[in-house]
Amino acid sequence: MSDAVPTDASAQDDDAQVQQEKNTTREGILVRPGQIWEDLDTRQNQRRVVIESVADGEAQVRDHYGTMHSTPSVSRMHMHSTGFRLVEPGELKYGAPTASSDETAQR
Repeated sequence: MSDAVPTDASAQDDDAQVQQEKNTTREGILVRPGQIWEDLDTRQNQRRVVIESVADGEAQVRDHYGTMHSTPSVSRMHMHSTGFRLVEPGELKYGAPTASSDETAQR
């Protein structure tokens, strides 16, 4: 009996791995709900969006005001003139980057 039949658990693991690969950007960032991304298209005036859900390489997003919803492809979420970049947590306070404790100690 060397004919191994894949179990449901191994099939689910394979499906989860495929989903994770589809939901990962070129830079290797796994797109997850709650992340904030900035639209790099200059026509969008530095619009920031919040990921509501992501599946099959498509992200459901809304703007900070909740007035606009769209579904960009995860493949568009990379550093490019019409792409997106992940906003770091330090940038969220008043829209400006904050100094890390190492930088503060050197001053």
